[in-house]
Amino acid sequence: MAAFALIICACSSPQRGMDSPVCTVKLDVSNSAELDFNKCFDSVRYVALETTKEALIGEITKIYVTNEHIIIFDQKSMEIFLFGIDGKFTRKIGKKGEGPDEYMFINDIQYDKENMLIFAHERFRNRIYTYDLSGNLVDKTQKSLISFNSFFKTEEGFWVYSCFSDENKEHYNLTLLTSDMQSVRKQFFPQKEFVNVTFSPTFMNDENRRLFFYYPSSNIIYEISGTDVIPYLQADFGDKTMPYDKIIEMENKEEYDKLLSGKAYLGDINRCFANQDRIFFSFMESGLGIVHSYNCFYNIKSKEGHVFNNPFMLSVKYPVSTQLLYSTDTMLVYPVYPSIFTDDSLAELSKSLSTDIQFDSNVILAICSLKE
Repeated sequence: MAAFALIICACSSPQRGMDSPVCTVKLDVSNSAELDFNKCFDSVRYVALETTKEALIGEITKIYVTNEHIIIFDQKSMEIFLFGIDGKFTRKIGKKGEGPDEYMFINDIQYDKENMLIFAHERFRNRIYTYDLSGNLVDKTQKSLISFNSFFKTEEGFWVYSCFSDENKEHYNLTLLTSDMQSVRKQFFPQKEFVNVTFSPTFMNDENRRLFFYYPSSNIIYEISGTDVIPYLQADFGDKTMPYDKIIEMENKEEYDKLLSGKAYLGDINRCFANQDRIFFSFMESGLGIVHSYNCFYNIKSKEGHVFNNPFMLSVKYPVSTQLLYSTDTMLVYPVYPSIFTDDSLAELSKSLSTDIQFDSNVILAICSLKE
């Protein structure tokens, strides 16, 4: 990957404890650059997701792309959609409703590629529903001991991002539940109730079966191995780093608001993805009335980081958003929103993709092949 807005990382030897991250990435947003397609990718393939009355996507909260399928979870509609790899709509997964085997509010999903199963968290009933790709409900858990916002199922049980549930009085961000979801095995990272929380995904795994966890009030990405939680990567923004050590000692929201009113800080890592060579994540600048998002590419082998600040890629024909949706070892998937196109551009795009694209059509996926 070409070097622009280059940041060198100070790394230590891998450690199994919780005290010191494996690698600290020193990031300076004053040296941020614009994400240039030609410097990062070899080619792009566009997939228009078919728009029908049954398939109207409000927001891609989570997506999985396989050789045959595209699985999309839309948190706005609280539905799961299955498309073919060509973008043709196949079916919805599960049934929405108030019946005993129906769901009312899906909060997160996980796709088990080996067994071709979709796990979905039904927030109101607080259970995990298991579906096959035909949309059939094949299993469901008991009601979970605690409520949670996102999850990941492993052999050790269910890892859940669980802050601020009524049952979780201690306010821990990360909890390992038993496989029946009736007991707590471990809990990590106490949280103040006035600090930011998220309803977005907080777990990611790569093609090498590594599992990572991140949460809003932190600048560290953790690797989960067995029942251990290991610091993997820490973002260091110098004197602009959000002082999480001070925040955890605060007694009330007024102290927290006062902190953010006096200075703009960087932190709150979100939207993390990984492959065998790189970690991709976003982070926020907040305070003094400022809210701004940045993207970072971190190269695991070269220990180099790159910060980008542009909402759309340079040097690519269509306005490809820099909001990463999905990653594998060879490709990254980004959204293209028809609603921002001009009439002429829509006509050109429709001709190029051999399909009718309108302003209110579903999002188009830009599948970008990574350079070596």
